[in-house]
Amino acid sequence: MKSSVMMAALFLSALFILSCNGDKVVGSDDVQLLQGAEFTITEYVFTSSELIAKGTIANNGSSIYYPPWYIEAEFYADSTFTLKFGGATTVKNYSLAPGEITLWQLKYSSDLIVESDYPDFAIKNLRAYVEE
Repeated sequence: MKSSVMMAALFLSALFILSCNGDKVVGSDDVQLLQGAEFTITEYVFTSSELIAKGTIANNGSSIYYPPWYIEAEFYADSTFTLKFGGATTVKNYSLAPGEITLWQLKYSSDLIVESDYPDFAIKNLRAYVEE
């Protein structure tokens, strides 16, 4: 009896920790896109364990982006956009007023690939959104 209570407590603790991880489903339809978001990709960086895309986002809309808001993209092996690795999301915990620009960075890693084998990786389907 005691061990089943301990197992249940461990399971609930693990579930809580995982749910707080902030992992988002990249490409989910259950979001509200932020109007006027204009992305610029400024840099692609690869290491032995990560693919990193960096850039800026401009709020060219007429409404403030209130926190939390998210930026996401899908990662591909190269600019042919044939082999998709997956996606990445980052959260912004500050507002972005119309006319303002801020920096973003997305990181992707996977046990299924050696990231340094893909120096020409590319991203697409960048979007900014809030959860509904």
